[in-house]
Amino acid sequence: MSSCQHSALCILVVLMCLLCTLCPASSQSVRTGFIGDEVLLPCVYSEQLSEPVTAFWRDKDDKVVLDIINSREDKIDPKFKGRVVSFPDQYKNGNLSILIKGLRADDAGPYDCNIPKVDYQAKMTLKVTEKPAVKLTFKTGDPVSVSPRGAAVTASSIHLLTLLSAPLFALFCSLKFSPDTLASSHSPKTWVLG
Repeated sequence: MSSCQHSALCILVVLMCLLCTLCPASSQSVRTGFIGDEVLLPCVYSEQLSEPVTAFWRDKDDKVVLDIINSREDKIDPKFKGRVVSFPDQYKNGNLSILIKGLRADDAGPYDCNIPKVDYQAKMTLKVTEKPAVKLTFKTGDPVSVSPRGAAVTASSIHLLTLLSAPLFALFCSLKFSPDTLASSHSPKTWVLG
C-alpha cells in the first residue's frame, strides 16, 4: 500500500469516527451481569420531567419488567416480581433506571425503556454469564481453581502450606519473653530470640 493510499485510508477512518460522533446518539448499549448478581439498566432523560411521570420497561418477550404510572411503580411481570427496583426520588430528574437483582440466565436479551410524555426511548441488551472462576498457580505448577461457590484444595497447596508452617513454628518456639518486661505492664513487651 502506498503512503498516499495509507493517508487516504487514515483520513476516511477519521471522517467515519467524526460522523459517528455527530449523528444523533442512540441509547443502545450493552450491559453485562453475572448469574445471581444485580445489574443496573440505565434510562436517563437529559432534562427534568414534570410530575406525574410515566415510563414502561419491557424485555425481549415484551413482558412488563416495570410500569411506572403517575410516578408510582405499577405493574411487574411475575418473572421480575421482587427482583426489580427503581428510584422514585429520581423520576423527576429524568432517571427511570432500574436495578435487576438475582440475575438469571433467561434475563439476557434486549430491554426497552419508554417515556411517552417526552417521546424518549432507551434500548439496551443485557448479557448474563456465569461468574468467572479464579485460577491460581503455585510454584509447583499445579493450578488451583477457585469458583465463586467455593475453593478447591490440591495436594500442591497442602504441600506449600506444610512447607510454610515449619519455619513459622520454629520461629514461634524460639521466642522467649524477657522476665523484666513481663513484670512491667506499662512498658512495651520485648521478645528475645533464643
